[in-house]
Amino acid sequence: MILALFVSGLHWVGWVLETGIFLYFISYFFLNVVLIFLSVSYCRKYQKKALIHPIDFDALEGLKDLVPPVTVVVPAYNEERVIVHSVHSLLSMSYKRIEVVVVNDGSKDRTIEELIRSFSMRKSEVRPSEDLPTKPVKAFYISRVEPRLVVVDKENGGKADALNAGINFSQNPYFLAMDADSLLERQALTNALRTVLDDPGRVVAVGGIVRGVNGSIVDAGRVRQPHLLLNFWVIIQVIEYLRSFFASRAGWSRVNGLLVVPGAFGLFQKAACVAAGGYSTETVTEDMELIVRMQRFAREKHLNWQFLFAPDAVCWTEMPISAKALGGQRKRWHEGLWQTLALHKTMLFKPRYGIVGLFSLPHQTFHEAGGPFIEILGLLMLPLLYFSGRLNQTAFIFYMMLAFFVGTFFSLTAVLLDQTYFPRHKFPRDAVLLLFFSLVEYFGYRQLFLVWRLQASWNFLFGKVAWRTSTRTGFTTQSR
Repeated sequence: MILALFVSGLHWVGWVLETGIFLYFISYFFLNVVLIFLSVSYCRKYQKKALIHPIDFDALEGLKDLVPPVTVVVPAYNEERVIVHSVHSLLSMSYKRIEVVVVNDGSKDRTIEELIRSFSMRKSEVRPSEDLPTKPVKAFYISRVEPRLVVVDKENGGKADALNAGINFSQNPYFLAMDADSLLERQALTNALRTVLDDPGRVVAVGGIVRGVNGSIVDAGRVRQPHLLLNFWVIIQVIEYLRSFFASRAGWSRVNGLLVVPGAFGLFQKAACVAAGGYSTETVTEDMELIVRMQRFAREKHLNWQFLFAPDAVCWTEMPISAKALGGQRKRWHEGLWQTLALHKTMLFKPRYGIVGLFSLPHQTFHEAGGPFIEILGLLMLPLLYFSGRLNQTAFIFYMMLAFFVGTFFSLTAVLLDQTYFPRHKFPRDAVLLLFFSLVEYFGYRQLFLVWRLQASWNFLFGKVAWRTSTRTGFTTQSR
């Protein structure tokens, strides 16, 4: 009797788990199919508007009210290898009404010395605003050769703290937050501002697209020859980025459900950011947490804010080239996802938060944060179902094909969207490599990625979350 109840209970538990796993994959598949259609619609509409209604910023230069000045905030910690190239990239942009504020966040290398030497910096006296609390500022520098460049030297407080310090020094209505190891295309800021100026009363944040600079030729802070480095880890990341931007963020932008503006390129209305409290030092992914908090603030205050993605605002960044470095980055991202979800868990399934509360955050909670547990549970159940004689081979084959098809389909679609509307990678060499690796990433890398996310989940739930620094190799350069 007891044995029969035990077997019956085991079968019931197995049925519940099988059903839960199946519903997880089905919901994940259909949500992403919807996002694909929304992404295609968004990219087509965006490209059409950019071609038919271009904004001539040079013609508007005399109308200062229509061409807002922008402060570019660059937090830097141990960036001596890339900081000079990054600043040159910013100063060479086509949009001229900018000031560049580099925030040296207590670097232990020669970051500040490289800036002083390369741009003839000298100390100056200035009082920043106190809108956002930060660690103490030690010194303030201005350039003798480039009046648009200033450097803030402060005590180490982390990236979020450095960004807040840069915002305090900004006197402009908009600021661009970016990473020190990133390079912008000349039209990147112009394209992002075009998105803002389409509806300046509502658009408070615009994210650009991040692309891998590894292997490309850089000259005077500009990417002269984009080239895809023949490195497994780099190519996999490029595919992940394309999938994230073109198969996800473009779609969320279509319905104003965007939750992430990349830290490497994020254009913000300063007043809106400060009103929401600036960047938080409580997470290791301050870029995502800020957008979620701004989305929450807007809906609680009944503000009609919009958060958009500009697919032609291109930011080139140095990507990790080894499994160890990539694993550290991915773990930090997943830990930060958990932290952000924990801070804003009360938004889940609340109609007052609109698309964000009903779809965006539940997707991040159950498919992204909870996904690794579902996937590992599915793998662990296979031998149990097999030895109990309950493994349906037809269902198993269908499950494996669905898991492979879903990921591969979204990756291929993202690569094709990129090549169709906003191509940067060379055809056919780079495009063929991306398409090929889109087919093989689920054989080995997907399992490794699962392990990293499980480790990150363990760190959040039972361990310690900490910022992991990356080693920079610098850009490949050539003389003019």
